[in-house]
Amino acid sequence: MKLKIKRFLNNKSYFDEYEVDFRDDETILELLDRIRDKDRSLTYRSFCRSSICGTCTIKANNKTILACKSKVKDFIENDELVIEPVDKAKVIKDLVVDNSFLEEKIKKVNGWFVDEIDVTKENLQTPEELKKYDKQTDCILCGACFYECDALEYDKNFAGPFAFTKVYRFVFDSRDKMDKQQRIEIAKENLLYNCINCQKCAIVCPKGISSMMDIKMLQMKDKNPPFSDSFNFF
Repeated sequence: MKLKIKRFLNNKSYFDEYEVDFRDDETILELLDRIRDKDRSLTYRSFCRSSICGTCTIKANNKTILACKSKVKDFIENDELVIEPVDKAKVIKDLVVDNSFLEEKIKKVNGWFVDEIDVTKENLQTPEELKKYDKQTDCILCGACFYECDALEYDKNFAGPFAFTKVYRFVFDSRDKMDKQQRIEIAKENLLYNCINCQKCAIVCPKGISSMMDIKMLQMKDKNPPFSDSFNFF
């Protein structure tokens, strides 16, 4: 198999090519580790190796993936595998990009739990209440949905799928004390209604979360949805 890895250094890009064999059970991260054993200058991120930390997000044959979760055999095309850094982010070196925007997007949508701390009692919740947002807590902030999101091609101020999944998580959490409509209004300030329903977020999410559906649910819960008189034909 031919392996091509896109390298970036000093604002210049180029491809390194390798002829490699691979095991049926080998992940792309394991393959990168083998290459780096030979070339210590190759730079990429990894940490947990268990699809939890979300740091090893890259592109494999033009698909945004977690390197630690993805098997080499599943991405080879014509006996070739091309590894590149993700789109929509500034490349620092090789496969490492500046993902500090993830934290900034979370801050813009107030993506954190708000509570009135009372040390005399527990903040209880029923299993049925948990089910309303349980799936959304699986988000690992890998950014895959953001890197693939077509809505960002039209307006870079769009907060991004993962940010609205965070909003959903707290809007539907019965323990959160922030006004639900206030959370939705903040989401609208960050272009909640700009989603174009491309569904790429659902396709690439390593945890099976559909941020597009989260966005739709937030829109349905909005008490003050935007509308246009241009649709009034009578």
